[in-house]
Amino acid sequence: MRSRDLWALCCLCGLVLSGCAHAEDEPSGAEPSRTQDLQGTTTPAEPRAQSTLPVPDPTPEPPEPTRASDPSWDPASIHVLVNRQNPLDPVDYTPDDLVELEVRTTVGGPLYLREESAQALDEMFSEAADQGVVLAVTSAYRSFDGQARVYSDRHQHLGTEATDEFAARPGYSEHQTGLAVDVISIENPECIHGDCFDRTPEFAWVQENSAGYGFVIRYPEGAEHITGFGYEPWHLRYVGPETAAEVAKEDLTLEEYWDQPAAPDYDEPEPDLDLLRGERAGAQHQGVVTWED
Repeated sequence: MRSRDLWALCCLCGLVLSGCAHAEDEPSGAEPSRTQDLQGTTTPAEPRAQSTLPVPDPTPEPPEPTRASDPSWDPASIHVLVNRQNPLDPVDYTPDDLVELEVRTTVGGPLYLREESAQALDEMFSEAADQGVVLAVTSAYRSFDGQARVYSDRHQHLGTEATDEFAARPGYSEHQTGLAVDVISIENPECIHGDCFDRTPEFAWVQENSAGYGFVIRYPEGAEHITGFGYEPWHLRYVGPETAAEVAKEDLTLEEYWDQPAAPDYDEPEPDLDLLRGERAGAQHQGVVTWED
């Protein structure tokens, strides 16, 4: 073979081997980003189709807890919060719907509550009597002046600390709202006065049934650091059946139920003695007895 033919054959083999190498460099199965039409013109590849899957809704926020009522600072509301940090406003507030109680009482003169709470009390006493439980009221609505006399009488004999334990200062008493009432087991020879009321069948009935009529035991045992008052099983506060049912079920004070700060103390360590001067009267004024708040 001539040298010229041999050289041409070598060049041809080199070209073949080079083309194979380029073909091996391209990954198998790879799709070109552009395609060629029959005339050799390149065109852009088709865009990818957008996903049609639905976008899930965001996780909903949990609902806010609800309660039957919220605290009020309106003295005319049945949900008004009155304690040592929350006096009535105005301080000498008088309800405009007071009615005379028709239930049994321990005093000679009339006692009063606001109309709604008086009706609820009448229904509760009637149901209790039908079940052989006899109750009586020792104190109900008390005016600003009446509360001043109660507090002053105790303060004169006992001083501030002992008086504050069981008697509210004027303007800070639930009795002034016309929504609070003190009850006793009037025909139980084992307990006529309030100090032993929680050891009677009458109290057991009240504890079990009073919430159904809208009343709560306002100053429960062991809650002095919250309410500011010692245990008073006889002191009932009207807040309506819905609120009372929740308070009783959860075994809370009104401060806890309404998510309010504890109120164990007054802002002023001593009462306004100028206000109390001249307001001293006997403990039986307006049906008040010395163990009441």
